[in-house]
Amino acid sequence: MTNTVVPAILCGGSGTRLWPISRTHEPKQLQVLFGEHSLLTHTALRLKSDPSVQPPLIICGSKYADEVARQLNENGVTIGAIIEEPMGRDTAAAAAIAARWVRDTHGEGAVMVLLPADHFVGNLPAFHDALSMAAQTASRGYISTIGIRPDRPETGFGYILRQDESLGSGAFPVERFVEKPNLETAGRYMEHGGYHWNAGIFALTGTLYLEELAKFEPEIHASAHAAYDDAETQVLADGSTRLRLKPESFGRIPKKSIDYAVMENTQVAAVVPADFDWSDVGSWTAVRDLAPCDGAGNVLEGDVTLINTRDCFVKSDAGRVVGMVGLEGVIVVDSPDALLVCANSAAQDIKKVHQNLVGRGHAAAVQHASQEATLESRCRSWARDWLFKTALPFWAEHGEDRQFGGVHEALDMTGNPITHLPKRFRVQARQVYSFSHAYTLGWDPGLEALRAPLDFMLEKCRHPDGGWVHTLTPDGEILDGALDTYDQAFALLGLGWAYKVTGEQELLQAARQTLRVLKQDLRHPGGGYLEGLPARSPRRANPHMHLFECALHWMELHDDGEMAALADEIFELYEGRFCINGILREYFNDDLSPLSRNSDPALLAVEPGHLLEWAFLLRKYADLTGRNTETVATLEAFADRFGMSHDTGLVMDQCAPDGRHPTRITSRLWPQTEYIRLKLTQDDPVQQRKGYEMLERVKAHYLDVNGEVGGIWADQVDGQGNRLSSQAPASTLYHLMGCLVPLL
Repeated sequence: MTNTVVPAILCGGSGTRLWPISRTHEPKQLQVLFGEHSLLTHTALRLKSDPSVQPPLIICGSKYADEVARQLNENGVTIGAIIEEPMGRDTAAAAAIAARWVRDTHGEGAVMVLLPADHFVGNLPAFHDALSMAAQTASRGYISTIGIRPDRPETGFGYILRQDESLGSGAFPVERFVEKPNLETAGRYMEHGGYHWNAGIFALTGTLYLEELAKFEPEIHASAHAAYDDAETQVLADGSTRLRLKPESFGRIPKKSIDYAVMENTQVAAVVPADFDWSDVGSWTAVRDLAPCDGAGNVLEGDVTLINTRDCFVKSDAGRVVGMVGLEGVIVVDSPDALLVCANSAAQDIKKVHQNLVGRGHAAAVQHASQEATLESRCRSWARDWLFKTALPFWAEHGEDRQFGGVHEALDMTGNPITHLPKRFRVQARQVYSFSHAYTLGWDPGLEALRAPLDFMLEKCRHPDGGWVHTLTPDGEILDGALDTYDQAFALLGLGWAYKVTGEQELLQAARQTLRVLKQDLRHPGGGYLEGLPARSPRRANPHMHLFECALHWMELHDDGEMAALADEIFELYEGRFCINGILREYFNDDLSPLSRNSDPALLAVEPGHLLEWAFLLRKYADLTGRNTETVATLEAFADRFGMSHDTGLVMDQCAPDGRHPTRITSRLWPQTEYIRLKLTQDDPVQQRKGYEMLERVKAHYLDVNGEVGGIWADQVDGQGNRLSSQAPASTLYHLMGCLVPLL
């Protein structure tokens, strides 16, 4: 080969068509599907066998980096560097980061060979010859790719059409790239002779790729450079480098493949036709095609007995016998904790099984049973990384209203503020709590982030008679000056945490004044507190629950006797008025008596999320005071039995008092966080596991936006898991903080 050649191995993707061997946290490239090594290790050893290439650069998800290093080190592969991606941004971005590293580390003329970690290659001499020709072509100013000469009409691959004129070194100019064809078109391509399968293997200099990227995708180019410059670099004891990209800067790179971003636009694309055996190992049928079959067309691995069975693929890793009788064209993959049975013709749909399991939060979608003990550690690691490195920085930057002060009510699903929405006071107070609490957990930027909502509260939101107003216009003028008890509760919560963090006496004085307004102006003569001023009905348990919550926080933070008395008062109301026959009700008459059965059904509905929230707070109250109530178990049991959607496994927004599900099921994000918090704060490992599994469902249904878990969230889904919201409420950060704190 010419020049310095540096392999850059793309070790991303989930390989869900290869479930149950490939799973979310144990994807196919790290699994052994044939031979003795994982697909990644096969790829690295294949490159190592050519002494002219440098140690490889690996681009992978941050959660896989240690496993990648372990596998390669155990097999004697020297690693040049590992670039850790906090999320997927597709191959154009990955190639840009890799190109920058190769250029800066090995020089302007170094050739980078970009290739997937999870492909099969046979006939190594032919592979190395093709790689050498592609590298020589790249050193002469081309972005070269390797095209596999087709030996059959194939509808599962993209194609490359070459021009007739040779460029030398076995390369030809690319006429065009072609999408996956139908069978008839694939047959014509094979007869033509100038079409080749696109193997996704590229050779290029980092300098040329970055120049072409700047020409066709300037936003990707600029943001990739910014992410590279923002990354943390660590040189390990073995001499290898870890480049850790930061979620905030890396997440700004637009998602696009290298094919769409550069290869289909550049005038310097070249293709080297090659004849080595190749497969993208994209399905179980592809794995079957790589192995020898018996006389009946069966491919078998493990202890398998067949009778009158043809054209089947059977892989048994479970240590038990698999028997099959009278079957044809079936895939069976047996693992210790999951069994797949699938028709050969439906192999491409196996990913739907994985999607279903992800939606249900099933552990079998995430990892193998042998690794179940690591579920907790993975959840803890994810929670800390996502909260401190993604969510909090995202909302501190994008949620603050730098024009009018305070924080925005909500962001759209691209992360832009929705500026026309009124500002509810409670949202400002909740963000003060969230950033203050985060600061006490070690997130130092929280001290600065809390100032915007806190200063807005103190300067814009005070009620002239004391307490806090209900809503303001986006520019900070009072829109609704009502005194709302719910708002006063969150004022006390935010002020209590901000005082803990800053020690500012003004905040303590504001909290004491709020408590005076609550007791003097908002107390109801018949017990409890008004909805607000002006008074309205029906009355609700919910504002009282949040007063209970803030009182418990003050007891923990400041050992406050006045707040302890408030907590005792709300506890008595819960036992005497709010909890009826063991089930919490939402709405009440003015004297806190139950509504009649003839009332509006919406007012009689039970909110499972509030059952879970009360259960958590009552347990915390018992821990602080020693006062228990037997109804806590009833609240949790009712929510578990009647409050869950059978289709999604999510907590529903409402159900009937007799447990009947509504005709139209919906599930907001916040009840899921209450479920997680309640389960994770129990000693029972069975309950804790339910919390971990719900966290997986939350990531799938609410946090995974456009294929990535960034700092944004969906607010609500329907009974089938379809998203109903186009806004990410800022107030949900308070709920997410609550459910993730037990994992930190």
